[in-house]
Amino acid sequence: MKPDADLVQPIVKAEPSAGSIRAALATDLTRQCAVTASLLLCLLAGMHGAGLLGGTGIQDAASGAFAPDFTLLALESRAFGMWGVIYLGLLGYTIFQWWPADRASQRQRTIGWAVAGSMLLNAAWIWAAQAGNVGLALVLILMLVAALAWVIDGLSRYPSPYRVDTLLVDGPLGLYAGWVLLAAALNASSWLTVRGINWLGWGGELWAVIAVAVVSLAAAVVAMTGRGRISTVLALAWGLGWLAYDRFLGEPQSAPVAIAAGFGLFFVLVCGISRHFQVGHAERRALRRGERWTEQAE
Repeated sequence: MKPDADLVQPIVKAEPSAGSIRAALATDLTRQCAVTASLLLCLLAGMHGAGLLGGTGIQDAASGAFAPDFTLLALESRAFGMWGVIYLGLLGYTIFQWWPADRASQRQRTIGWAVAGSMLLNAAWIWAAQAGNVGLALVLILMLVAALAWVIDGLSRYPSPYRVDTLLVDGPLGLYAGWVLLAAALNASSWLTVRGINWLGWGGELWAVIAVAVVSLAAAVVAMTGRGRISTVLALAWGLGWLAYDRFLGEPQSAPVAIAAGFGLFFVLVCGISRHFQVGHAERRALRRGERWTEQAE
């Protein structure tokens, strides 16, 4: 039985209206402005936290809870020079996301608000640390880890074939994520020490080794996404390298923590670099077949 011709309606593909396009562009513009404003606030907080604008520096705040010798996971001041590189990378990212061709990309729409939120959380962490509230600082940095996990997931779901994206988007945000992973462990160790908590009676040294192992594993997972997030590997290698050095030659000394940091550094390096070469090999094979490699095709 044939359907009544009068009841059959042609399928018409709806074209986006001028109003919907303007609304999307306005939303994109709002996101770009939010990222820019968040960066400025983050940079201001960073300079204040470093003592460049007066006030108490982070390492002297909270009765020394963030001092280089307060816990077995604490790092000396020179290690935190990484923040200067991260801020420079975030500046590059913020400028790049204003590029007209990148404004409406699904990649930027997925990660932009999370990046803005991460920079606000970064600023809030600095102010909480300077106010001596180690517990609030821990909550904020865990929220920051979650925001950057969303960002890394977005970068993996919407990869870009362009080198400029690798340099100004994947690179800085991978570096940021890797360093914050380690910083979260440092913050947690400070909070536990301030509270005098010794779970299961295992002692601070064993828990420090466990923390290094957890951070190394998490960083390896991040490093194994995309083409191999070498910037995340570099951030962890820098931090774990300093941790190994400080626990061998600095105070407090701990050979187990230093050895764990050395193994963690090696593990993250192997994971990230092997992933990078694996993807490169897969791309060359796909190119020989006249195809284009994607992470989903593996």
